[in-house]
Amino acid sequence: MFHFNKKHLEDQTIPMWVLKFHGETYYVNHVECNIPWSTKETPDNSHTKGSIKVKEVLLVIDENNEAKLTNLTIIDKIRLRNQKLGITRIMFKPGSDIHKALVAKEFKHSPFKMISGACTTTFIICDLLNKADVTFATLKYDTFRIVQPNETYYQQYDNAKDGRIKADYHDPDTPYEYS
Repeated sequence: MFHFNKKHLEDQTIPMWVLKFHGETYYVNHVECNIPWSTKETPDNSHTKGSIKVKEVLLVIDENNEAKLTNLTIIDKIRLRNQKLGITRIMFKPGSDIHKALVAKEFKHSPFKMISGACTTTFIICDLLNKADVTFATLKYDTFRIVQPNETYYQQYDNAKDGRIKADYHDPDTPYEYS
């Protein structure tokens, strides 16, 4: 749900729009919403007389404090649920210290999925399933990196059915930085 911020009329430095999603309030400069919406009239409310309602929406606020509302996909729902639960996707080399720790069940994790990278390099991706484990693993091991939700490999992990992810050699996310 979002509405115009009346305080913007008094002070132009205050963002023009107020968005309310899942109990959180965001103040943004611009809203792009190209999905179906409806209105909610609240004539007895002293603050806001009406709002625009949207359902099943993914909210992304960029570095310019501009909000973009898009349709929420099943993959988005899973990713957001995993983030809320503290699940973190990581990438590492086979045989690395973190790999040995995961095989020894030092940390609870999801199934391993292999990536065959450039120059016959192989990497493994899995999810650490406990937020505290991520903290401890980060302190103890430096042989992995956290894969971000906007990376191709993050998204491919969810779609890989046979435990293998095909590397895209033109993908800027291809992990060449490991030694």
